[in-house]
Amino acid sequence: MIVVALVVFYASRSLFQGLLLTLEHHVPCLLGALGASNMGNSCVCRDDSGAEDNVESRSRQTENSRAHIPEARSHPRDPVRPPRRGRGPHEPRRKKQNVDGLVLDTLAVIRTLVDNDQEPPYSMITLHEMAETDEGWLEVVQSLIRVIPLEDPLGPAVITLLLDECPLPTKDALQKLTEILNLSGAAACQDACHPAKHRNTTAVLGCLAEKLAGPASIGLLSPGILEYLLHSLNFQSHPTVMLFALIALEKFAQTSENKMTVSESCISDQLILLEKWTDNPDYLKRQVGFCAQWSLDNLFLKEGRQFTYEKVDLTNIRAMLNSNDVSEYLKISPHGLEARCDASSFESVRCTFCVDSGVWYYEVTVITSGVMQIGWATKDSKFLNH
Repeated sequence: MIVVALVVFYASRSLFQGLLLTLEHHVPCLLGALGASNMGNSCVCRDDSGAEDNVESRSRQTENSRAHIPEARSHPRDPVRPPRRGRGPHEPRRKKQNVDGLVLDTLAVIRTLVDNDQEPPYSMITLHEMAETDEGWLEVVQSLIRVIPLEDPLGPAVITLLLDECPLPTKDALQKLTEILNLSGAAACQDACHPAKHRNTTAVLGCLAEKLAGPASIGLLSPGILEYLLHSLNFQSHPTVMLFALIALEKFAQTSENKMTVSESCISDQLILLEKWTDNPDYLKRQVGFCAQWSLDNLFLKEGRQFTYEKVDLTNIRAMLNSNDVSEYLKISPHGLEARCDASSFESVRCTFCVDSGVWYYEVTVITSGVMQIGWATKDSKFLNH
Protein backbone atom coordinates (compact mmCIF):
# COMPACT_ATOMS: atom_id res chain seq x y z
CA MET A 1 0.00 0.00 0.00
CA ILE A 2 2.83 2.36 0.86
CA VAL A 3 4.47 1.70 -2.51
CA VAL A 4 1.21 2.30 -4.40
CA ALA A 5 0.60 5.55 -2.46
CA LEU A 6 4.08 6.84 -3.33
CA VAL A 7 3.62 6.01 -7.02
CA VAL A 8 0.24 7.80 -7.11
CA PHE A 9 1.74 10.81 -5.25
CA TYR A 10 4.68 11.24 -7.66
CA ALA A 11 2.48 10.69 -10.71
CA SER A 12 -0.03 13.31 -9.57
CA ARG A 13 2.76 15.76 -8.74
CA SER A 14 4.29 15.33 -12.19
CA LEU A 15 0.90 15.80 -13.82
CA PHE A 16 0.27 18.97 -11.79
CA GLN A 17 3.69 20.42 -12.67
CA GLY A 18 3.09 19.69 -16.35
CA LEU A 19 -0.26 21.44 -16.17
CA LEU A 20 1.34 24.50 -14.55
CA LEU A 21 4.05 24.65 -17.24
CA THR A 22 1.41 24.42 -19.98
CA LEU A 23 -0.64 27.22 -18.46
CA GLU A 24 2.49 29.33 -17.94
CA HIS A 25 3.37 28.95 -21.61
CA HIS A 26 -0.07 29.62 -23.15
CA VAL A 27 -1.64 32.23 -20.87
CA PRO A 28 0.70 35.13 -21.96
CA CYS A 29 -0.01 34.40 -25.63
CA LEU A 30 -3.73 34.37 -24.97
CA LEU A 31 -3.54 37.63 -23.05
CA GLY A 32 -1.36 39.17 -25.78
CA ALA A 33 -3.82 38.10 -28.45
CA LEU A 34 -6.70 39.60 -26.48
CA GLY A 35 -4.77 42.84 -26.02
CA ALA A 36 -3.83 42.97 -29.71
CA SER A 37 -7.42 42.52 -30.75
CA ASN A 38 -8.22 45.79 -29.06
CA MET A 39 -5.57 47.62 -31.20
CA GLY A 40 -6.40 46.09 -34.58
CA ASN A 41 -5.90 42.98 -36.66
CA SER A 42 -2.23 42.51 -35.75
CA CYS A 43 -0.48 39.80 -33.80
CA VAL A 44 2.00 40.60 -31.04
CA CYS A 45 4.15 37.83 -29.66
CA ARG A 46 7.48 37.36 -27.95
CA ASP A 47 9.45 36.80 -31.16
CA ASP A 48 8.30 40.16 -32.60
CA SER A 49 9.34 42.27 -29.64
CA GLY A 50 12.47 43.46 -31.45
CA ALA A 51 10.46 44.68 -34.44
CA GLU A 52 8.04 46.40 -32.09
CA ASP A 53 10.95 48.20 -30.44
CA ASN A 54 12.20 49.31 -33.87
CA VAL A 55 8.77 50.66 -34.80
CA GLU A 56 8.56 52.57 -31.54
CA SER A 57 12.09 53.97 -31.96
CA ARG A 58 11.32 55.07 -35.53
CA SER A 59 8.12 56.77 -34.39
CA ARG A 60 10.05 58.58 -31.66
CA GLN A 61 12.69 59.69 -34.22
CA THR A 62 9.94 60.95 -36.53
CA GLU A 63 8.32 62.89 -33.72
CA ASN A 64 11.69 64.39 -32.74
CA SER A 65 12.47 65.39 -36.32
CA ARG A 66 9.07 66.98 -36.70
CA ALA A 67 9.58 68.89 -33.52
CA HIS A 68 12.87 70.39 -34.74
CA ILE A 69 11.77 71.46 -38.23
CA PRO A 70 10.29 74.85 -37.26
CA GLU A 71 13.44 75.72 -35.32
CA ALA A 72 15.67 74.80 -38.26
CA ARG A 73 13.64 76.91 -40.66
CA SER A 74 13.72 79.92 -38.39
CA HIS A 75 17.54 79.98 -38.43
CA PRO A 76 19.11 79.84 -41.95
CA ARG A 77 22.19 77.66 -42.23
CA ASP A 78 25.57 79.33 -42.25
CA PRO A 79 27.13 78.25 -45.57
CA VAL A 80 30.63 78.44 -44.08
CA ARG A 81 29.93 76.02 -41.24
CA PRO A 82 29.23 72.35 -42.07
CA PRO A 83 25.66 71.26 -41.25
CA ARG A 84 25.15 68.91 -38.33
CA ARG A 85 24.80 65.50 -39.89
CA GLY A 86 25.84 62.00 -39.04
CA ARG A 87 28.90 62.07 -41.31
CA GLY A 88 32.32 63.61 -41.67
CA PRO A 89 32.60 67.39 -42.06
CA HIS A 90 33.93 67.18 -45.62
CA GLU A 91 31.78 64.35 -46.97
CA PRO A 92 30.11 65.61 -50.16
CA ARG A 93 26.35 65.79 -50.51
CA ARG A 94 25.70 63.71 -53.57
CA LYS A 95 22.09 64.66 -54.27
CA LYS A 96 21.58 66.68 -57.44
CA GLN A 97 19.18 69.11 -55.83
CA ASN A 98 21.93 70.26 -53.46
CA VAL A 99 24.45 71.28 -56.12
CA ASP A 100 22.68 74.54 -56.98
CA GLY A 101 22.47 75.45 -53.29
CA LEU A 102 26.18 74.78 -52.80
CA VAL A 103 27.06 77.03 -55.75
CA LEU A 104 24.89 79.85 -54.41
CA ASP A 105 26.35 79.36 -50.91
CA THR A 106 29.84 79.76 -52.37
CA LEU A 107 28.77 82.91 -54.20
CA ALA A 108 27.34 84.31 -50.96
CA VAL A 109 30.51 83.82 -48.85
CA ILE A 110 33.27 84.25 -51.44
CA ARG A 111 33.51 87.99 -50.75
CA THR A 112 34.41 87.23 -47.11
CA LEU A 113 37.63 85.40 -48.06
CA VAL A 114 40.43 87.94 -47.65
CA ASP A 115 43.45 85.77 -46.87
CA ASN A 116 45.24 83.12 -48.92
CA ASP A 117 45.64 81.00 -45.76
CA GLN A 118 41.95 81.22 -44.89
CA GLU A 119 40.02 77.93 -44.87
CA PRO A 120 37.75 77.65 -47.94
CA PRO A 121 34.01 77.58 -47.22
CA TYR A 122 32.38 74.21 -46.70
CA SER A 123 30.32 74.59 -49.86
CA MET A 124 33.44 75.04 -52.00
CA ILE A 125 35.17 72.03 -50.40
CA THR A 126 32.07 69.91 -51.02
CA LEU A 127 31.83 70.95 -54.67
CA HIS A 128 35.50 70.15 -55.22
CA GLU A 129 35.02 66.69 -53.74
CA MET A 130 31.95 66.10 -55.88
CA ALA A 131 33.93 67.07 -58.99
CA GLU A 132 36.41 64.23 -58.41
CA THR A 133 34.14 61.98 -60.48
CA ASP A 134 33.04 62.61 -64.07
CA GLU A 135 29.37 62.65 -63.11
CA GLY A 136 29.97 65.06 -60.23
CA TRP A 137 32.10 67.36 -62.40
CA LEU A 138 29.36 67.54 -65.01
CA GLU A 139 26.78 68.37 -62.33
CA VAL A 140 28.94 71.20 -60.98
CA VAL A 141 29.55 72.71 -64.44
CA GLN A 142 25.87 72.56 -65.38
CA SER A 143 24.93 74.15 -62.05
CA LEU A 144 27.39 77.02 -62.61
CA ILE A 145 25.77 77.71 -65.96
CA ARG A 146 22.27 77.40 -64.55
CA VAL A 147 22.22 79.40 -61.29
CA ILE A 148 24.92 82.13 -61.30
CA PRO A 149 22.99 85.43 -61.66
CA LEU A 150 23.99 87.98 -64.28
CA GLU A 151 23.95 90.96 -61.91
CA ASP A 152 26.36 89.56 -59.29
CA PRO A 153 29.81 91.07 -60.02
CA LEU A 154 31.60 88.08 -58.43
CA GLY A 155 29.70 85.49 -60.49
CA PRO A 156 32.49 85.01 -63.07
CA ALA A 157 35.06 84.92 -60.24
CA VAL A 158 33.19 82.04 -58.58
CA ILE A 159 33.08 80.16 -61.89
CA THR A 160 36.82 80.65 -62.29
CA LEU A 161 37.67 79.68 -58.70
CA LEU A 162 35.55 76.54 -58.67
CA LEU A 163 36.71 75.24 -62.04
CA ASP A 164 40.33 76.18 -61.37
CA GLU A 165 40.43 74.17 -58.13
CA CYS A 166 38.50 71.18 -59.49
CA PRO A 167 40.46 68.22 -60.92
CA LEU A 168 41.15 68.28 -64.63
CA PRO A 169 38.20 66.77 -66.51
CA THR A 170 38.75 63.54 -68.39
CA LYS A 171 38.35 63.26 -72.14
CA ASP A 172 35.06 61.41 -71.63
CA ALA A 173 33.76 64.15 -69.32
CA LEU A 174 34.58 66.86 -71.89
CA GLN A 175 32.90 64.86 -74.62
CA LYS A 176 29.82 64.36 -72.45
CA LEU A 177 29.71 68.10 -71.62
CA THR A 178 29.88 68.96 -75.33
CA GLU A 179 26.96 66.63 -76.00
CA ILE A 180 24.91 68.04 -73.11
CA LEU A 181 25.44 71.70 -74.06
CA ASN A 182 25.01 71.02 -77.79
CA LEU A 183 26.33 74.47 -78.70
CA SER A 184 25.98 76.03 -82.13
CA GLY A 185 25.12 79.32 -83.78
CA ALA A 186 21.42 78.55 -83.40
CA ALA A 187 21.94 77.84 -79.68
CA ALA A 188 23.62 81.25 -79.32
CA CYS A 189 20.58 82.94 -80.86
CA GLN A 190 18.30 81.09 -78.42
CA ASP A 191 20.49 81.89 -75.41
CA ALA A 192 20.42 85.58 -76.32
CA CYS A 193 17.03 85.66 -74.58
CA HIS A 194 18.68 84.30 -71.41
CA PRO A 195 21.78 86.49 -70.90
CA ALA A 196 22.71 84.93 -67.53
CA LYS A 197 22.92 81.42 -68.97
CA HIS A 198 24.58 82.82 -72.10
CA ARG A 199 27.25 84.69 -70.10
CA ASN A 200 27.89 81.73 -67.80
CA THR A 201 28.32 79.34 -70.73
CA THR A 202 30.93 81.58 -72.37
CA ALA A 203 32.68 82.07 -69.00
CA VAL A 204 32.85 78.29 -68.44
CA LEU A 205 34.27 77.78 -71.93
CA GLY A 206 36.93 80.43 -71.27
CA CYS A 207 37.94 78.83 -67.96
CA LEU A 208 38.19 75.38 -69.53
CA ALA A 209 40.24 76.76 -72.44
CA GLU A 210 42.67 78.35 -69.97
CA LYS A 211 42.81 75.27 -67.75
CA LEU A 212 43.38 72.77 -70.56
CA ALA A 213 46.36 72.73 -72.88
CA GLY A 214 47.35 71.25 -76.22
CA PRO A 215 45.17 68.46 -77.65
CA ALA A 216 42.50 68.81 -74.95
CA SER A 217 41.96 72.49 -75.78
CA ILE A 218 41.97 71.73 -79.50
CA GLY A 219 39.38 68.99 -79.01
CA LEU A 220 37.17 71.27 -76.96
CA LEU A 221 37.02 73.95 -79.68
CA SER A 222 34.62 72.04 -81.88
CA PRO A 223 32.98 73.74 -84.90
CA GLY A 224 29.76 74.09 -82.88
CA ILE A 225 31.49 75.82 -79.93
CA LEU A 226 33.43 78.12 -82.26
CA GLU A 227 30.22 79.07 -84.04
CA TYR A 228 28.53 79.64 -80.66
CA LEU A 229 31.28 82.03 -79.50
CA LEU A 230 31.40 83.93 -82.79
CA HIS A 231 27.62 84.41 -82.83
CA SER A 232 27.86 85.66 -79.24
CA LEU A 233 29.86 88.64 -80.54
CA ASN A 234 26.88 89.95 -82.52
CA PHE A 235 25.32 93.22 -81.43
CA GLN A 236 22.10 91.41 -80.52
CA SER A 237 23.90 89.82 -77.55
CA HIS A 238 24.21 91.39 -74.10
CA PRO A 239 27.50 93.34 -73.72
CA THR A 240 28.58 91.04 -70.86
CA VAL A 241 28.02 88.03 -73.09
CA MET A 242 30.08 89.65 -75.85
CA LEU A 243 32.86 90.39 -73.37
CA PHE A 244 33.17 86.84 -72.03
CA ALA A 245 32.80 85.30 -75.48
CA LEU A 246 35.75 87.41 -76.63
CA ILE A 247 37.76 86.44 -73.54
CA ALA A 248 36.98 82.76 -74.21
CA LEU A 249 38.29 83.11 -77.77
CA GLU A 250 41.45 84.71 -76.37
CA LYS A 251 41.92 81.73 -74.03
CA PHE A 252 41.47 79.26 -76.84
CA ALA A 253 44.01 81.21 -78.93
CA GLN A 254 46.71 80.39 -76.36
CA THR A 255 47.07 77.13 -78.32
CA SER A 256 48.61 77.90 -81.70
CA GLU A 257 46.36 75.55 -83.67
CA ASN A 258 43.26 77.07 -82.10
CA LYS A 259 44.60 80.55 -82.80
CA MET A 260 44.88 79.71 -86.47
CA THR A 261 41.37 78.23 -86.49
CA VAL A 262 39.85 81.33 -84.89
CA SER A 263 41.80 83.69 -87.13
CA GLU A 264 40.53 81.91 -90.25
CA SER A 265 36.94 82.54 -89.14
CA CYS A 266 37.22 86.26 -90.11
CA ILE A 267 36.80 87.29 -86.48
CA SER A 268 38.89 90.42 -87.12
CA ASP A 269 36.07 91.96 -89.17
CA GLN A 270 33.72 91.80 -86.19
CA LEU A 271 36.44 93.02 -83.80
CA ILE A 272 36.98 96.16 -85.90
CA LEU A 273 33.32 97.04 -85.34
CA LEU A 274 33.58 96.37 -81.59
CA GLU A 275 36.81 98.39 -81.35
CA LYS A 276 34.75 101.54 -81.77
CA TRP A 277 33.40 101.02 -78.24
CA THR A 278 36.82 101.76 -76.68
CA ASP A 279 35.70 105.17 -75.32
CA ASN A 280 32.01 104.35 -74.94
CA PRO A 281 30.39 105.96 -71.86
CA ASP A 282 28.70 102.61 -71.12
CA TYR A 283 31.41 100.83 -69.12
CA LEU A 284 30.30 97.36 -70.22
CA LYS A 285 30.64 98.31 -73.88
CA ARG A 286 33.90 100.08 -73.09
CA GLN A 287 35.32 96.81 -71.76
CA VAL A 288 34.27 95.02 -74.95
CA GLY A 289 35.99 97.74 -77.00
CA PHE A 290 39.18 97.45 -74.93
CA CYS A 291 39.38 93.66 -75.37
CA ALA A 292 38.55 93.89 -79.07
CA GLN A 293 41.32 96.44 -79.63
CA TRP A 294 43.81 94.41 -77.59
CA SER A 295 42.98 91.26 -79.57
CA LEU A 296 43.43 93.06 -82.88
CA ASP A 297 46.85 94.35 -81.75
CA ASN A 298 48.11 91.10 -80.23
CA LEU A 299 46.18 88.01 -81.38
CA PHE A 300 43.86 88.27 -84.37
CA LEU A 301 45.70 90.67 -86.64
CA LYS A 302 43.93 92.31 -89.55
CA GLU A 303 45.93 92.73 -92.73
CA GLY A 304 46.43 96.41 -93.56
CA ARG A 305 45.33 97.61 -90.11
CA GLN A 306 47.75 99.95 -88.33
CA PHE A 307 48.64 98.99 -84.75
CA THR A 308 46.97 101.22 -82.19
CA TYR A 309 50.19 102.12 -80.38
CA GLU A 310 51.56 103.52 -83.66
CA LYS A 311 48.82 106.10 -83.99
CA VAL A 312 47.96 107.01 -80.39
CA ASP A 313 48.75 110.58 -79.28
CA LEU A 314 51.04 110.64 -76.21
CA THR A 315 51.79 114.38 -76.30
CA ASN A 316 50.09 115.34 -73.04
CA ILE A 317 50.91 112.15 -71.12
CA ARG A 318 53.64 112.66 -68.50
CA ALA A 319 53.36 109.29 -66.75
CA MET A 320 51.86 105.92 -67.69
CA LEU A 321 51.79 102.28 -66.65
CA ASN A 322 55.19 100.75 -67.23
CA SER A 323 55.04 97.93 -69.80
CA ASN A 324 58.53 96.86 -68.68
CA ASP A 325 57.57 96.67 -64.99
CA VAL A 326 54.52 94.44 -65.11
CA SER A 327 53.61 90.84 -64.36
CA GLU A 328 52.95 88.34 -67.10
CA TYR A 329 49.24 88.37 -67.95
CA LEU A 330 48.17 92.00 -67.57
CA LYS A 331 46.74 93.85 -70.57
CA ILE A 332 47.85 97.48 -70.92
CA SER A 333 46.21 99.95 -73.28
CA PRO A 334 48.25 101.55 -76.09
CA HIS A 335 48.31 104.94 -74.31
CA GLY A 336 49.50 103.28 -71.09
CA LEU A 337 46.75 104.71 -68.89
CA GLU A 338 44.48 101.67 -68.65
CA ALA A 339 45.09 98.10 -67.49
CA ARG A 340 42.95 94.98 -67.41
CA CYS A 341 43.40 91.42 -66.13
CA ASP A 342 41.43 88.48 -67.57
CA ALA A 343 43.66 85.78 -66.08
CA SER A 344 42.78 83.82 -62.94
CA SER A 345 46.04 85.03 -61.35
CA PHE A 346 46.60 88.36 -59.57
CA GLU A 347 48.56 90.63 -61.91
CA SER A 348 50.29 93.94 -61.07
CA VAL A 349 51.98 96.92 -62.74
CA ARG A 350 53.87 100.02 -61.61
CA CYS A 351 53.82 103.54 -62.97
CA THR A 352 56.73 105.16 -64.85
CA PHE A 353 56.88 108.12 -62.43
CA CYS A 354 58.80 107.85 -59.17
CA VAL A 355 57.75 109.83 -56.09
CA ASP A 356 60.48 110.41 -53.45
CA SER A 357 59.57 113.78 -51.92
CA GLY A 358 56.70 116.22 -51.52
CA VAL A 359 52.97 115.53 -51.31
CA TRP A 360 51.26 113.67 -54.15
CA TYR A 361 47.88 112.18 -54.98
CA TYR A 362 46.48 110.12 -57.84
CA GLU A 363 43.04 109.74 -59.42
CA VAL A 364 41.67 106.53 -60.87
CA THR A 365 38.57 105.67 -62.87
CA VAL A 366 37.33 102.19 -61.97
CA ILE A 367 35.76 100.72 -65.11
CA THR A 368 35.06 97.11 -64.12
CA SER A 369 33.35 95.54 -61.12
CA GLY A 370 36.01 92.90 -60.56
CA VAL A 371 38.45 92.47 -57.69
CA MET A 372 41.36 94.93 -57.71
CA GLN A 373 43.84 96.74 -55.47
CA ILE A 374 45.22 100.22 -56.12
CA GLY A 375 47.90 101.90 -54.03
CA TRP A 376 51.51 102.98 -53.60
CA ALA A 377 54.41 100.58 -54.19
CA THR A 378 58.14 100.85 -53.59
CA LYS A 379 60.61 100.03 -56.34
CA ASP A 380 61.75 96.96 -54.35
CA SER A 381 58.32 95.34 -54.00
CA LYS A 382 58.00 92.07 -55.91
CA PHE A 383 54.95 91.15 -57.98
CA LEU A 384 53.76 87.65 -57.09
CA ASN A 385 50.73 86.77 -59.20
CA HIS A 386 49.60 84.00 -56.86
